[in-house]
Amino acid sequence: MFAALARLFRQDDPAPATRSLDAAGGGRRWADARTVTSSGVVHTSAATVAARAAHFALNDPRGARIVETLVANIVGTGIKPRSEHPSEPIRARLHRDWTAWTDRADVEGRGDLYHLQALAARDLIVFGEALFLLGSDARTAAPTLRRLHPEQLDRSITRPVDGGGVVVQGVEFDASGRVVAHHIRPVMPGDPLAGLALAPVRVPASDTLHLFRQLMPGQVRGLSWFAPVLLSAKELDALLDAMLVRAKVAAMHVGVITAPDGAVSYDGDQSGATLDVTLEPGAMPVLPPGRQVEFMNIPDQGGASALLVETLRSIAVGTGVTYEQLSGDYSKVNYSSERSAKLEFRRFIEGIQHHTMVFGFCRPVWKRFVRWQMLTGAVSASAYLADPAAFEGAKWLPPAWPWVDPQNEATAAEIALRNNLRSRSEIIAERGYDAEDVDAEIAADRARLAGLGIPDATDQGAAA
Repeated sequence: MFAALARLFRQDDPAPATRSLDAAGGGRRWADARTVTSSGVVHTSAATVAARAAHFALNDPRGARIVETLVANIVGTGIKPRSEHPSEPIRARLHRDWTAWTDRADVEGRGDLYHLQALAARDLIVFGEALFLLGSDARTAAPTLRRLHPEQLDRSITRPVDGGGVVVQGVEFDASGRVVAHHIRPVMPGDPLAGLALAPVRVPASDTLHLFRQLMPGQVRGLSWFAPVLLSAKELDALLDAMLVRAKVAAMHVGVITAPDGAVSYDGDQSGATLDVTLEPGAMPVLPPGRQVEFMNIPDQGGASALLVETLRSIAVGTGVTYEQLSGDYSKVNYSSERSAKLEFRRFIEGIQHHTMVFGFCRPVWKRFVRWQMLTGAVSASAYLADPAAFEGAKWLPPAWPWVDPQNEATAAEIALRNNLRSRSEIIAERGYDAEDVDAEIAADRARLAGLGIPDATDQGAAA
């Protein structure tokens, strides 16, 4: 096989220059080009990028807006499970106990489980990764989660371990390449207790949740989602600041007083050759004889507005949100353009929900919850051990997507349902609900109306 491949690559090429790739060329035009050759580049730079991204998310209104928009769409009010166990009583028991437990999931008591989901999404966006410890309540043995700063996963530990494994930036792999543990510092660098130099603790992977998007083969730590836009955002912030100061100074100068004798035209504190002047808008001093006033025009900013819009579009593209979501400007969109943008954004968000949040956060937490139910006797141990997949299987329902045009979209769903192109369960699931719950609520409503002797409006509409 290798001989055949060698003959294939040795075939004569009469004009090798014609198949050269411009992207791999050299010369002056590529002199300043940078490259990313391996995941090691990501690992060495991720901490710096994360620190800058945290500043951007906390201090820049555009950064804060991006984070809030993505978190609201990825998690919203919560990504909630619906058990797929074939027994309806068992499903109902699991759902009831799950709802009661979610309020106690946070070991610090700052919010419920869905609050922790939102924090996980926030850390994913800002730091590129989220880190949680899975524990148990000392009194009830119920599962608990503790949010950690991603930098508590010790980047300084990279070494081989016994048995053919290796630790890379605090993540330990066995000889087969599976993650088996995380080396976690008890405190975050910079915390008051950090000066005690507490050694990192090896925590089994079954007791940790480490979420990140793998962008390159071999990548074991996350990279902030703001990495592609931080430089542009920094330059945009500097440009806006300069434009505001320039316009402010120009607006302060209602007029400039020219003194033939060279006298100072402003009042202020003199320090050597420097005069510290305080400008007041609209101020016009009384002119002594021999002086003249020359009015100034506010300087034209040229194409700055177009540059600002284009930079904002670039930042929006780089972070996955739409320009309208970032800027709040919906003046130039119509139904078709907004729907196309929302559909594209929805595909992006759904990928994050199911590939990262559900796989890395929701499923491990549900699995830990079901096992706790077995240990407490709420779930039969023999039934669980006979078929663990039946108990651990769950369908995860993200928040409902808002309708761009409710009437048209409802009509389209009705037509698809009538022509057997879609199921009611699929249509209801898209709205963020479970078909079983909806049907039960409809049945309960109809029974209550019948008991009160009130005609059912849906039946009247069908008869009409």
